[in-house]
Amino acid sequence: MKIPPKFKKCVLALKKYPLRQSLTALKFLPQVLSRVEKVVLLIFSTLIIFSVSLIGINDWLQGTKVIPQYGGTMREGIIGESKDLDKHLGRLLNAGLTKYDLKKNIVGDMAQSWDINEGGKVYVFHLRPEFRSEDLANRIVSKGIWKDIEISTPDEQTLTFIFKQPFSPFLYTSTEPIFEYGPYRISKEGKTGVELTAREDYFFDKAFIDKIVFKFYQSESELLRAAKRGEIDAFILDQDQPVLENFQKFEIKLPRDLILFFNLSRKDLQDINVRRALKEGASPGKTLELRLITSDNSKNVELARNIEAKWSKNGVKVNLEIKDNIDLQKNIIPKRDYDVLLYGLDYGEDPDPYPFWHSSQIKEDGKNLSSFKNAKGDKLLEEARQEFDFSKREEKYNEFQKIIDAEIPMFVVEHQNLYYQISQDIEGVESIVGSCETDRFLNISQWYINTKRVKK
Repeated sequence: MKIPPKFKKCVLALKKYPLRQSLTALKFLPQVLSRVEKVVLLIFSTLIIFSVSLIGINDWLQGTKVIPQYGGTMREGIIGESKDLDKHLGRLLNAGLTKYDLKKNIVGDMAQSWDINEGGKVYVFHLRPEFRSEDLANRIVSKGIWKDIEISTPDEQTLTFIFKQPFSPFLYTSTEPIFEYGPYRISKEGKTGVELTAREDYFFDKAFIDKIVFKFYQSESELLRAAKRGEIDAFILDQDQPVLENFQKFEIKLPRDLILFFNLSRKDLQDINVRRALKEGASPGKTLELRLITSDNSKNVELARNIEAKWSKNGVKVNLEIKDNIDLQKNIIPKRDYDVLLYGLDYGEDPDPYPFWHSSQIKEDGKNLSSFKNAKGDKLLEEARQEFDFSKREEKYNEFQKIIDAEIPMFVVEHQNLYYQISQDIEGVESIVGSCETDRFLNISQWYINTKRVKK
C-alpha cells in the first residue's frame, strides 16, 4: 500500500524537532490527515498491535502448561438428612491400610507394602513413616472391629495380623477406610448441609479442592432441580437419569443386592414351600400374617409396598413397618425382630459370603439375617476362605449359591448400582469405581477446580 504524501511530509517534518517536541506535535496529526488517511493509519496501527499481541500470546502458550491450582469449593447434593451422610464420608475423612486404584487393583494407602506369610495365616503391613503401628493397633481394638484376629506390632512401622486359619479375603478387607487420616475434615455442620475442608497434614499431597459442601434434599426431583439451577456441582442417585447439561455421568457397578430375608426362626417360614410361594408371588396355601421390616430409604419403601400389595392379593396379611437405619442396626437386626426383612447386602470386591450365611454368624453382632443353617454350606464357606486361587474360590462360591437357590432363605429383589453426575468444571475426574457410595472419592485429592499456567 502506498503511503499518502501528506502523511509522508508530516513524518519528515517531525524529524526536524527533538523527540519530546515531536511527540507533543503528534497531537496535531489528525488535523493534517484526511479521513481516508486516518482510516489507513488506524488499520495499520491495529494490525501491528494485534500481530505483536498474537505473537506474544502464542509464545506464552507454547512455553507454558496448565496445572491444577489449590482452592475452590465443590458442592454435592444427596437425598436425605445429616444422619444419612456417614456412608458418603468414609473415603473423605478416613484412610485404610490399602485402597483401590482406578482399575480396582489393590495399592498402598497408609501401608507402603505388605507380605502374606504362612500360607495366608499372617499378613504383614509395612507402614508409611507418618504412622505408628501401636497407634493403629489400639484404634482397631477400641473400635471393636476385626475382633477374631490376633494383632501384633513387631516394630514402629510394622503391623501384623495373625489368623488361626488361612484367610484369603483379608487383603480386600484392608481397604476399608477405618482410620481418621483422610484428605478432609469436617469444618461446619448444620441441618441443611455439612462442610469439609482439605487437611494440610494429609499424608499424601494435599487435596486441590479446598472445600466440599454436602447439601441435603428431600427428594430426587428437588435434587435434580437444584443441579439444573447450578446450586450443586455433583449428585449421586440409585436410579439412572439422563445426563444434565455441562455434567458428565458415571455408573458405579456395586456388589450390592436389595434382598428379602426370611427369618427361618419363625415357624411359619420354616416350610420351604411357603418360602417358594412367597418368592414366586403365589398363594402359600395357608393363612399367614407377616411383619415386613425395611429402612426409610425411598427405594426400599417403594419396593416393600409392592411386595405388600402382591402378597396381600394371595391372602397374606402384611404388617409393613418402616424404620430408620439407626433403629434397624441397633435394635431390629441384632434381635432378628422381624418375620421378613427387606435390606441391602454388600458383598464387597471379594464376594466372601461367610459373614452373611455361615451358621456361626447367627448372633446379635452377626450378619446371618435369615438365621440360615446348612452343614454343607458352612464347609464350602470355610474352604473358600482358605483358598488363594481366586478361580477355585469362585467355584466354591458358586456351589454355595446353588444351596441358597435351593433352600430359599432369601431372594434378590433388585440389583443395585449407583449413578454419579459431576460438573465438567470439576477436572481430574478420570473414572469412578468402587464397592459403595464413598468409593467415588477414592481419587478425590487429584480432582481440581482452579488452574494456573507455569513454564514448561
